[in-house]
Amino acid sequence: MSSATPARIQYTVWGLVAAFLVVIAAGASYQILDARQKALADSQAQAARFLSGAEAALNRSLLAIDVLLAGTDAFLGLSSTMPEWVDAEAAGALLRNAASQNLMVRFVALMDDTGRVFASSEPFGSSRQRDLPRPFVEDALAQPISTLVVSAPVVSFVSSERVLYFGRYVRMADGSNLLAVAEVPVAMLAAVLMQGTDIAALQVTLERSNGQLLLGVPTQDVRTDGVQSPPLDTAVASAEGTHLSLARLTQAPALVVARPVLYRDLWITASIPLDAALAEWRTDRNIVLAAAVTLSVLLLLAGGFVVVYLNSIATARLTIDRSKTTLDQALESMVSGFVLLDAQHRVVQWNRRFEEIFPWMAGAMAALTPFRSVLETAARHHLPDADVLERQFWVDERLRAQTDMGVAHEQVLPSGQHIEITERATPDGGVVITYHDVTALRLASAEIENLAFYDSLTGLPNRRLLLDRLSQATATASRSGQLGALLFLDLDHFKRVNDTMGHEVGDQLLQQVAQRLKASVRDSDTVARLGGDEFVVMLVDLSRDEPHAAQVAQHIGEEMLLTLNQPYVLGEQPHRSTCSLGATLFGADAQDASELLKQADIAMYQVKAQRGNALCFFDPQMQAAISDRVQLESDLRLALARGEFELHYQPQFALDGRMVGAEGLLRWRHPVRGLVPPGDFITVAEESELIVPIGAWVLRTACQQLAAWQGDVRLGALQLAINVSAQQFRQSDFGQLVADVIRETGVPGDRLKLELTESLMLDNVDDCIAKMTLLKATGVRFSVDDFGTGYSSLAYLTRLPLDQLKIDQSFVRNLGVRHSDGLIVQTVIGMARSLGLEVIAEGVETLEQKELLAQYGCELYQGYLFARPAPVAALQAFLAVG
Repeated sequence: MSSATPARIQYTVWGLVAAFLVVIAAGASYQILDARQKALADSQAQAARFLSGAEAALNRSLLAIDVLLAGTDAFLGLSSTMPEWVDAEAAGALLRNAASQNLMVRFVALMDDTGRVFASSEPFGSSRQRDLPRPFVEDALAQPISTLVVSAPVVSFVSSERVLYFGRYVRMADGSNLLAVAEVPVAMLAAVLMQGTDIAALQVTLERSNGQLLLGVPTQDVRTDGVQSPPLDTAVASAEGTHLSLARLTQAPALVVARPVLYRDLWITASIPLDAALAEWRTDRNIVLAAAVTLSVLLLLAGGFVVVYLNSIATARLTIDRSKTTLDQALESMVSGFVLLDAQHRVVQWNRRFEEIFPWMAGAMAALTPFRSVLETAARHHLPDADVLERQFWVDERLRAQTDMGVAHEQVLPSGQHIEITERATPDGGVVITYHDVTALRLASAEIENLAFYDSLTGLPNRRLLLDRLSQATATASRSGQLGALLFLDLDHFKRVNDTMGHEVGDQLLQQVAQRLKASVRDSDTVARLGGDEFVVMLVDLSRDEPHAAQVAQHIGEEMLLTLNQPYVLGEQPHRSTCSLGATLFGADAQDASELLKQADIAMYQVKAQRGNALCFFDPQMQAAISDRVQLESDLRLALARGEFELHYQPQFALDGRMVGAEGLLRWRHPVRGLVPPGDFITVAEESELIVPIGAWVLRTACQQLAAWQGDVRLGALQLAINVSAQQFRQSDFGQLVADVIRETGVPGDRLKLELTESLMLDNVDDCIAKMTLLKATGVRFSVDDFGTGYSSLAYLTRLPLDQLKIDQSFVRNLGVRHSDGLIVQTVIGMARSLGLEVIAEGVETLEQKELLAQYGCELYQGYLFARPAPVAALQAFLAVG
């Protein structure tokens, strides 16, 4: 390389660096200016979106106030009466009722132009004079037609807060006008305007076009003179868009949006100061400048590095040429096959060992041959019977594996040879591929693994592999919570087989036992042979519930016993054999694998001690629990036939102490256990699906009791509530069943109330609505049981034909103790009122709880404070005493 060539290269490099620096400067400038425009545009769009929402919200609120004031004529009949005929007390009650429907309105009043109050929603409001802003009164009464007029903001004499007065006149029968006035706190209107927005530094005003300020947010920026400058004149009003101006409150440069509302001469403005609108842009600008400077410095350093690197290449090439000859000699002496590819993946060089490993490639290898062509030749040898697409797929997979540089992968040749292939990238973008014959190593490894981890007679995992898998399974079970089980199996009287029929026959029996065990479990389970006639079965992922996991393990173990009890054919002779099975669960606590084997072994010997051919759990308590569960299910099946179920009744009371209904609660009078509460058997009934006939019995018994009460004056009007389980409700004929029982017993449908849980109704809302609508036709009422403990949603409350919400006792219990529970109860009561639903609180146990519930507006109660659940005779006696 001549001395002039490096100089020209250096000039070229530094010229490119200078060009890139210019591009970086131009790009940074453009990005900064563009980001500024986008920041302003985003703020403009944000202000416009906010103002659209605020305008709609304010229009709705003003329209609600307007409708309220305009409606005073309708519900008071003012246009057909004289001012002196207005009954202040009756009109005040109607005004209070109307005002309570609008949360923004503090009071509504009727007055004349002198301020005399004819009627007011406030207690004693009609007995005092009202001092309203005189211009407001005159403006409202001077309108050619009755129109909503808004006053300037004033300080309320009663609450000492800033308020606005809204008014419109009502024409009386004698032609005189009374002014209907509503007082609205400025803070309430401000909340409607803001809608919980979080726009930084946003300033919002409600003003007249002459600049008179009615309200402003934030309040600390509101000017004391109450007049904004400049006024919203005709030019600004006609634009109705975003423009650069001064903020309406702070007079700082800002993006300002102004829009008129539905009512005359009222405007909303939203101002975002430029400082806030460009705050994030300034940070981005600084980042872009820092990045541009950093990139420029790096570019200069890279240019210097390139120059140094290019100068070193000349020296490196000479060194490479000298070493190439030495490298060629070394490659030919390698024990591994070798192929070198260039950057275009063409063959550059290969050695003799490569052709020895792949002799069919000898004629296909040539310099600059694409490596894909080499692989296509190999594919014809590997897949002689395949079609073109299959061979193409094989080539693509081989090239895809080549992309994982440095990661070894194996290829099995048709001859059975295992070839380990490793690709490594070269500095110039090429690839070095080495091929190493590892056939002997793989055969030795497979033999070692088989001898080390598997039983040579049955092919099952041995003790070492079992302990390893068991350790992993216990760790996994501890993390996931899914319990597993270990079954220890020993053949009964196996020594007798060996002694009488020989060890060869005994081995046949062991092999057949192994095959039957493997067929009895899932692929994820493990069957191992410990030695002799001892086998271990490891079951995983049985259940999160310990009793249920034990029940599943027992079921699988019993199936194994039945399978292993079937006849064997040993030689040509039939043979029967039994076994003893010990079991233990794992996963609930951290346990050593050896300890688990010991537990299962102990349990197995307990079976041996009882003459074998059975299964036993290591934990006696677990065994007892399983037996109790099975016995409980068996007793439940007999309970219906024996008439052991009873309904106890817990009265429900109104606020004034009247008994208005009762809830029927299921009890089981067991001949041995005594009176069993539902919590002890409902779960078993649901899991065994006995809950469906039990629920049908409860329904029929409740309706029969209602029919018996119809002739009693004290009991005939009571409503009776019963709980409906999810399984029972999901039955396709449930609605027809209830209708048939009501018709057969002759009870009025509105005396029966069905309590459903939230989760039941949310499971399939459309099906639930269909069934409830069918039953609604018969008069049946519906209550949401334990409301608030599930996924409470207004969406389903508004769709479902409900009559009542029952506040869960967990909230009632903490009334007066935990503030949040009180808020939840108030929210539920308010929600129910809005939807026209009754509210009943269950679990009321203290007078303080009842008083708090009454204070919150709850009018129905149930709990130990009033009466405990009792048989029907006790309920009737309770009413007789009451």
